Amino acid sequence: MFTKRFSLETAYYSGGRVVLNHLMFFLFAMGLGILAGGILLAVLGVVDILALHKHIIPLMNMFQNAFFTATGSLHHAGFTMADVLDGYVPAEVTHQALGDGVISFDLSGYDFGYILSWILPTALVYKLFLDMLSVGWTKVALDLNANRQVSYRYLYQYYYLVPRVFLVNLFVGIALILGCMLFILPGVFLYQRLRFSKYFIIDKNLGMVKAVQASWALTEGAVLQLCGFSIISTILDSIGNAILLLRLFVMPLQNQVDANVYIQLSSR
Repeated sequence: MFTKRFSLETAYYSGGRVVLNHLMFFLFAMGLGILAGGILLAVLGVVDILALHKHIIPLMNMFQNAFFTATGSLHHAGFTMADVLDGYVPAEVTHQALGDGVISFDLSGYDFGYILSWILPTALVYKLFLDMLSVGWTKVALDLNANRQVSYRYLYQYYYLVPRVFLVNLFVGIALILGCMLFILPGVFLYQRLRFSKYFIIDKNLGMVKAVQASWALTEGAVLQLCGFSIISTILDSIGNAILLLRLFVMPLQNQVDANVYIQLSSR
């Protein structure tokens, strides 16, 4: 029998009240995050350009083909992605996923490895920076739900949690992808069961394995409700993306609501 594990009405009412009461804090915090992210992205972009200046034209051609031509399989050194996957994935699957078209780029194997050796580390640095902001925003949501004082230092203060959060998010993402490959529903189920893993790292300072186990236990019997919550969140995000000013309210609201759902489940 379906059992109601949390009140979504309470979560949105509480989250909306918190955002309205601390609206200026949220606006300034978002501005600081965007400014810091823009500066870091510019610095990393300059590093990549200086390191890859000989490869800029082939890369630009590749991205131009990817954006302005029909979806097709990448082609390099006489092989396509379909050729690489042959023997591992049924031909019908690769045909549907990759198509017959070919996007070519004029790079040797050495050049391709050299490019990845620069792009991947800089992309990882930026991803860790975004995770640091995410950890700070989650901590803000948890403390505001508990009526505690918060500060802008939260955006960088909990940097030591970032490696665990990054790895557990990677694990949840892989589980979601693998589950979705099995007709979607297993992926949705796994995501809902594991979605609060990072909360246990941020809130309880747990290790990754214990955080995953705790999220699995926390969401027992709440999967259907959480699926409904995800649908509502997706609709609100879509509306927020369409209306910029509304996005400034929707972003912190979703963060507060998510934390409130975690708190409600934890309290029970």
